[in-house]
Amino acid sequence: MTLEHLPLIMLRAFALTVLVECAAAWCLGVRDCYSQMIVILANLMTNPLVVSGGAVVIVQIGYGALLPAMLVFECMAVMAEGFVYSKKLSVKCNSFLLSLLCNTSSYMIGELLNRFVY
Repeated sequence: MTLEHLPLIMLRAFALTVLVECAAAWCLGVRDCYSQMIVILANLMTNPLVVSGGAVVIVQIGYGALLPAMLVFECMAVMAEGFVYSKKLSVKCNSFLLSLLCNTSSYMIGELLNRFVY
């Protein structure tokens, strides 16, 4: 992967993330349009940073450092999205658990697709 592929990678990653995380949130009871939009906007805030950070790690350090870096990036995304959810969701839920479950779902599905499709 080179950095010139990054825009397409970021678009694909964001689309997949929104699809999976909105579906996961819906399954967990976040079903109204306003809250689903909050899920999308929270991912718009975190996904580009996580994906581009991972790309920079691959280019600068190599694939060996990707898993530990992604663990840190994803933990930061869970915290940021959980905070947004705690302040903005119209449904009452454990916002950080929701964020953790949604992010885990999208990360695992993304990993499966990267290994078996792309």
